[in-house]
Amino acid sequence: MGPATFTLGYTDTASGSSMRNPWSSYPGYSSVQVQDFNRAKESAAILKAAYDFSRHGVEGLTGYALWVHGSGLSAPVFNEDEYGFDLQWRPPKGGDLRGLSFRMRYARVNQRGGGDPAINDFRFIVNYDFPRP
Repeated sequence: MGPATFTLGYTDTASGSSMRNPWSSYPGYSSVQVQDFNRAKESAAILKAAYDFSRHGVEGLTGYALWVHGSGLSAPVFNEDEYGFDLQWRPPKGGDLRGLSFRMRYARVNQRGGGDPAINDFRFIVNYDFPRP
């Protein structure tokens, strides 16, 4: 398998109500960092490109960029687009940073209508897996 992965997905929610999620979060393909794109009458298409940079000398570095285009809604609820970028590094096993991982995520949501407000969401995440005794 190569270092690049491309994803294309589509979701469509009926007009009766928003998608129900008794699992505590919506498990759809279009659920991304900020928005779920699961509102009543909403359709969403997602395009995502991911890459593993290990073959370029940075073992454990991966990243992706995505775009989700939501449509089908009308005022007072507006259509949205979300753009996302993710970069994650898991240091090689056996090194001094064993068990750590570092992740930077950025998402921007643009609403098409209602004054066109935007949301910017930046996250920096550090995880540590404690060794098992």
